[in-house]
Amino acid sequence: MSLAPGWKVGGWTSWGLTDPIPRFCDACNAQMAPLLTIATTEWDDDTRSWIPYEDQAHATPSTTNPHPAKPAMVDVAGGYDLQLYACPASPDHPHTDHAWWGELGTRGRPEVPRTSRYPAV
Repeated sequence: MSLAPGWKVGGWTSWGLTDPIPRFCDACNAQMAPLLTIATTEWDDDTRSWIPYEDQAHATPSTTNPHPAKPAMVDVAGGYDLQLYACPASPDHPHTDHAWWGELGTRGRPEVPRTSRYPAV
């Protein structure tokens, strides 16, 4: 199975250069599920893979659109993707996040083992 880059709700944990790291809820120890992925890019500019059909005609950088792979114009810490996790047992339990370099580690940087915890909103 493949993993499409870009923003998404739900989905799977990215593998990066290492195996996925399970996340566990601090309140009940349940394995947390991906809630939201916030990506710097929607596709890989180097290989031009995963460009949505409707975006293919506008996928070449220009003076009016210098970064077509970044339609949301969000840069997560210089090329990161950020994935937020929620506890499936209760929305009141704390949320966590995990950031990693680039889509599937294609930028040649190691996965960043950074996890933060946030109280439920």
